[in-house]
Amino acid sequence: MEVDITNKANKVIRFGLIGLVLLAVIVSTGVYYYQHHNKTLTIYDAQITGDIVQAKAKSPGKITEIVVSDGDHVEAGDVIARMESSITDEQIQQLEQNVKLAQQSLEQLKKGATMTLPAAPQAQTPSAPTYSASAQREVARLRAKLANMRANPDAYSRREMQNVQSELNAAQAAAVVPAAPSVPAPASVTPSAPPNPDIIKQAELQVQVAEAALANAKEAQQATDILAPTAGTVMLIDDLAEGSEVKADQVVVNLMDPENAWLEAKVTPEQAKNIRLGQFAAYELDNHKLQGSVRDIVEPSTDENTEQDDGDSRVTLKISLPSGLDFTVKPGMTTTLKFAIGN
Repeated sequence: MEVDITNKANKVIRFGLIGLVLLAVIVSTGVYYYQHHNKTLTIYDAQITGDIVQAKAKSPGKITEIVVSDGDHVEAGDVIARMESSITDEQIQQLEQNVKLAQQSLEQLKKGATMTLPAAPQAQTPSAPTYSASAQREVARLRAKLANMRANPDAYSRREMQNVQSELNAAQAAAVVPAAPSVPAPASVTPSAPPNPDIIKQAELQVQVAEAALANAKEAQQATDILAPTAGTVMLIDDLAEGSEVKADQVVVNLMDPENAWLEAKVTPEQAKNIRLGQFAAYELDNHKLQGSVRDIVEPSTDENTEQDDGDSRVTLKISLPSGLDFTVKPGMTTTLKFAIGN
């Protein structure tokens, strides 16, 4: 027995088409409503940034090994790189000699000078050389200056150090008043006035400077390991490699603590009117869909005394990063922020 299903099929098709039309109307109405009541503000080129800590070389030298790689996580005290100090044993010995000479100068000033008064002619004998207090003070100053230059050889040229050495040699020669070939034997000797306290204080300071230069040089000579000053993500300097020459206090590695990192973007003042503190923003990093909130809104500087003025009138947004991410967050990573804003 054959059953005619034509009428049933026509009804299904007719009502199905009606249903599809109704569904399309509902969807289009929903999209229209969303677009007019919940717009999306899109901000491009938001960048990862954060608090940066620098790891520096303590002394001049040459990098012999870079222990970490870009993007590695390190803890405070971990070895980042190793280096060979350029401070030699001869330089240490010279600094030790400078300390000894500065101490001797101080002792001579503390003892004071003596004054010889002529008497009746007697058998003439050679007299011992005497010392000039002002010249001694100049000698102490130049010794300390030369010690500081030798402790920081990269900061001064060879000619500058030679000039100071020449000045020191001249000052040392001037400090000693040559004895006459023959002078009357002293009939009486009276002590000079007590040493000037200011001169003594300055000489003591020169000793301290020389001792500090020696201590710093010894510490720098032993500082062959460059350590991480804090925990963070490693960002190697682009032109740094094994065999690179570095100076004292030169930055070797930048470290960023992921817990103190954020997304930063700039918006126009008109766009900023639609954004508030705590508002959520969606973005994607390293193929991970994430969401953060506005932690800070920084208005452009209006301080007339600001030295650097780039004419940027945009508002800076700082967006939080989720904690406990299972991938490495690096400064400079870019993404697109999307804010849902009301009409």
